[in-house]
Amino acid sequence: MIVLAAEVDGAVAGYVYAGLEGPDYMALRGPAGVIHDIFVDESRRRQGIGRTLLCAGVERLVDLGATQVVLSSAHRNAEGQRLFASAGFAPTMVEMTLQLAPLRARM
Repeated sequence: MIVLAAEVDGAVAGYVYAGLEGPDYMALRGPAGVIHDIFVDESRRRQGIGRTLLCAGVERLVDLGATQVVLSSAHRNAEGQRLFASAGFAPTMVEMTLQLAPLRARM
């Protein structure tokens, strides 16, 4: 596992949390580097920090032996998805959720 932090003016402005994982048969993929979380403080967004963290995380995963890097993004995170696509990531899976509590209330 790796954690890299971005510092601006002596304060943490964001981080990336990633690691190497074995095959994931639900995701239909072999071993890969996985970016579990990437976060930039709202007041520091649109300054290149997210891209820098993403690139540094990918580079570190490659250094550790990853030949593929995957990540997930919330469906409504269009800004993040634009960043990931501009860095070369492409959609591979669509996760869908059924909320059961409202469904049971309707039955």
